[in-house]
Amino acid sequence: MYKALPLRAKDLQYYKKELLKYREFNDLNENLYDRYMKSSLFNKIQYRSGTRIICYHEDPVLILWSETRNYNVKMRSIVPLKSFAELKTQPLAQVMDAFLESLPIHLDIHQFEYTTIDNEENHILLTEMGFTYRKGLLRMKRKLDLPPKVSREVEIKRFQIEDVKARVELQNQIFDNKYRVPLSVTDVLLEISKRTYIPELSFFLVEEGQYVGYGQINRQEDCYFLVNFGIAPDFRGKGRSRDFLYAILSRAKELDIQEIYLDVNEDNFRAKELYLSSGFQEEKSTCTWLYYIK
Repeated sequence: MYKALPLRAKDLQYYKKELLKYREFNDLNENLYDRYMKSSLFNKIQYRSGTRIICYHEDPVLILWSETRNYNVKMRSIVPLKSFAELKTQPLAQVMDAFLESLPIHLDIHQFEYTTIDNEENHILLTEMGFTYRKGLLRMKRKLDLPPKVSREVEIKRFQIEDVKARVELQNQIFDNKYRVPLSVTDVLLEISKRTYIPELSFFLVEEGQYVGYGQINRQEDCYFLVNFGIAPDFRGKGRSRDFLYAILSRAKELDIQEIYLDVNEDNFRAKELYLSSGFQEEKSTCTWLYYIK
């Protein structure tokens, strides 16, 4: 029988050794220990609210760290506390049920999403836990040693809190598809409260007073990532994406950022072509796992 125990502050020290091996199971796991120790009290409470120690008959076997939000919940790290040989003999199909039951009851969770480097161990354990492989992602990187060559100047506007509803509406237009849960104001407010958020690098693309694109650069560990980048459907196909991308990268270079990463769906050929032709290079392929709430 599995049960999920809330993470206490003293557990961070007790499991410090295991938590600092966060990349052994999945190279894309985030560093919970380091992030927690450097965070404000508010963010520490948030991190603990989405983290559980999973025990099997009182024996700790996994630490799961997730975002606490509605609908689609991102798993930020899964850290085994047992060897692979020990874990694969256990009934892991019950793990996520115990985890879900332990989360705040007000959350309306439809699925959990977890991104990994695909290897035999995490493939076996995630399948046993009930996750489903959905799609591949390609990680790309661009050095900012040379400034991007802008073909034409574009107007960009830094995102401000009073623009939150406009951002939600625009991103839901840009990324609309039947598999995506719409973004909410609460989601944005939660995001901008985190240390990963960089206010100086979050921008709208503006044309004739209208917001037609959005993109930002976030900090993850010691790297910088382009995220939420896109143009509204009615304004695509006229070179705006490249000009907007270059404008954001130029602002990053002004802040002395040396290189930018991004993740793009393997089958998004149009976006891949844009990034490759804009100086990004392929780094490695990753995959996304989904756990659907029954």
